[in-house]
Amino acid sequence: MNKILPILMSIVFVFVSATNANAASLDSLIQKSQLNKTSTIAVSVKDTKTGRVIYEYNQNKLMNPASVQKIFTMRSAYSELGADYRFKTTAYIDKKGNLYIKLGADPTLNRGSLITLLKSVKQKYNKPINDIVIDPFIIDNKQWGIGWMWDDDTNSLLPKYSPFSINENKIDLTIQPGKNGSLPEIKNKSSYTMHIVNLLKNGSENKIEFERTPWNGSDMTYIKGSVKSPIKIELPINNPERYFTYELNASLASAGIKHTGAIKIAPFPTGVSRIAEISSAPLSEILGITLKNSNNFYSEMIFKVAGGQYSNSQGTTENAIKMFEKYYSNLKPDSHILVDACGISRNDLMTVDWITEALNKIYKEKDFEQFVTLLPKPIEGTLSNRLTDISLQLRAKTGTASGISSIAGYIDTKSKKKYSFAILIQNHNQNTVNVKKFEDTLINEIYKM
Repeated sequence: MNKILPILMSIVFVFVSATNANAASLDSLIQKSQLNKTSTIAVSVKDTKTGRVIYEYNQNKLMNPASVQKIFTMRSAYSELGADYRFKTTAYIDKKGNLYIKLGADPTLNRGSLITLLKSVKQKYNKPINDIVIDPFIIDNKQWGIGWMWDDDTNSLLPKYSPFSINENKIDLTIQPGKNGSLPEIKNKSSYTMHIVNLLKNGSENKIEFERTPWNGSDMTYIKGSVKSPIKIELPINNPERYFTYELNASLASAGIKHTGAIKIAPFPTGVSRIAEISSAPLSEILGITLKNSNNFYSEMIFKVAGGQYSNSQGTTENAIKMFEKYYSNLKPDSHILVDACGISRNDLMTVDWITEALNKIYKEKDFEQFVTLLPKPIEGTLSNRLTDISLQLRAKTGTASGISSIAGYIDTKSKKKYSFAILIQNHNQNTVNVKKFEDTLINEIYKM
């Protein structure tokens, strides 16, 4: 025993010395970086099993996490709904021939699946339809997050979210340069029509901008800039309820269903018979898309539905936040502020210390191994072109917004340790690619620990 103890002590000393050396290297990289002179950098690294702090820098500063936040909102929703949860859209009929469609806030609902539902209705009830009544009350109809920027209204990554959602609330436009001196042409293949003002010009490059001016009280979408070659773009629609109605009418026609009455919005009644239903893929599959591709639309819809189940009432962001706070109730309460699911709001704040504590909490869940595979590794989604040399050792979520870059997750180090880590960089004015490269440098240093 007396001989073994010195050996064990020497092993511990070597490990601590190596860790300290890497920590010093992290300090040096941060202190020497131009980013640290003009921006705020925060880093936290902890052992997932013991919670021991491996490295920290500005660990208690509240900063905007951007899409890193999705790890934690989606984990609380996953815990509430379960991996096998499916979003359902259901059709009912009453004795008067009225068709009822109960929406399930399915973020993946598209025209194809809606046509499938209506064809099933046609097959099982081949009689005249009077009114069509839509029940959208599974979640509320607030379509924009607190603190979201008005000029993101045309950002294809931030479509409005609503119980009426279909096709991710976006339409496809094709823009072609004009021929023989004519103006560029905008083609909209959707049945949904928007007021589009074409201010485009032919030019030497494709440089297109979109703008809506809600302060004017109009639904005009201005498209301006230059066009050199044909280009396809996604444009968020401006009115989800009206868009859903357009898509419903088109789907009714495709299914061969005619109705003599109106399309109405009303709560689901009693005394009706279910005749058809469609279901989404399981939540685990949808969450994989949400986290790997950082889908803001999916995350907001999922969060609200989970909040509704948690509160046994209508799904709202407020109810979902209560669910979130309950899930993380054993962590420091003053180390985060949450107002949406996806992290795009500048009102969202977290410390890197809270983030690694939350990652360690998730690590202790029985279904951790299933959940962690939903995070991207360096050959997937937002990590597809990053850190590929350690792709088998990393699962992490990135975040990007104007002046903000972040990444957090789990890493298996060279010393066979599993660490949780978080890196937040805020108020930078550099090229985003260079900021991400700096993050990768820090992560490679953490890997050596």
